[in-house]
Amino acid sequence: MKIKKRKRRTLSNLQGAVCVVSEDEKTRHGLYRVLGTLGVRVVAFSTAEQLLNQLNGEEPAVLITDTVLPGMGGSELLGALEKEGLEVSAIGLTTQASTDKEREGPREGFTELVEKPFGFWSVVDRVQKILRRPR
Repeated sequence: MKIKKRKRRTLSNLQGAVCVVSEDEKTRHGLYRVLGTLGVRVVAFSTAEQLLNQLNGEEPAVLITDTVLPGMGGSELLGALEKEGLEVSAIGLTTQASTDKEREGPREGFTELVEKPFGFWSVVDRVQKILRRPR
């Protein structure tokens, strides 16, 4: 009798995870902890390039990313994901979410923009809203 080997799930498996991309360690850690307490699987990265190197064709459920990052920025990351054929709902974290910037969010590919500094629970509420939507 053959026993099937189960695919091992590791933190690099991004399918269905909430991915946080921020150069700020406090932001990454805070969102990881708060979302994790709700049972949400979170994978955090300090750069867009790190996320792209871990993709393996897997589609995260939600992306939370700084709009400005060292190297590739948030909008460029969304473009790279789109080129991979992945449609990911994205929340952009920005220091410049003026009224004009909020209107630009959807044009840049972001589902929503959140102005820094922000309360972690305001981001969690947005993530939960996205996760409840039918895909």
